[in-house]
Amino acid sequence: MSALSWRLASRTAVALLLLVVLSGRIGAQNRRTVLTVSGLPLSVTNPTATDFEAGSVSLGSSTFSVDLTTNVGGGFPVRVTTVNVRCQTACPNSGTLPVSALQWRRSDLGTWNTLTTGFALVETRTATFNGTNDPWSNSIFWRYLLSWTGTPPTAATQFRIDFQLVVTAP
Repeated sequence: MSALSWRLASRTAVALLLLVVLSGRIGAQNRRTVLTVSGLPLSVTNPTATDFEAGSVSLGSSTFSVDLTTNVGGGFPVRVTTVNVRCQTACPNSGTLPVSALQWRRSDLGTWNTLTTGFALVETRTATFNGTNDPWSNSIFWRYLLSWTGTPPTAATQFRIDFQLVVTAP
């Protein structure tokens, strides 16, 4: 094989290899998993005496939805989808109330969790495109703990919450 033929064969092999690699990447880019969140930001504004007597004030709820989508092409493989939550640093983003009294719980569970600036697991589900758990959703209830001695009654505060979606292969 001549030097010219060898160079042409090498370039052709490299071009074919790049075509295979790039087509795999393009196919992967056409498959997406989307997290949609509603019900934010959270604010504590002027708790009442009744709220202090109850020991907390409800801040409402946030709903999240995880949807396996695709733009072009065939199906979507099975994925493990995990939703995490945290308070965005600096927390709170306005006001004087500490994050240590901000709590959350999933709507289908009774246990309250203290929110921090590190991600905490909300829920994990295995999902199959157009099948099991596609889409899936849940809600988070929020409350702020109050005390007569530790919470100023007019300390309006806003918390910015981050949700994180992690998608992995099973």
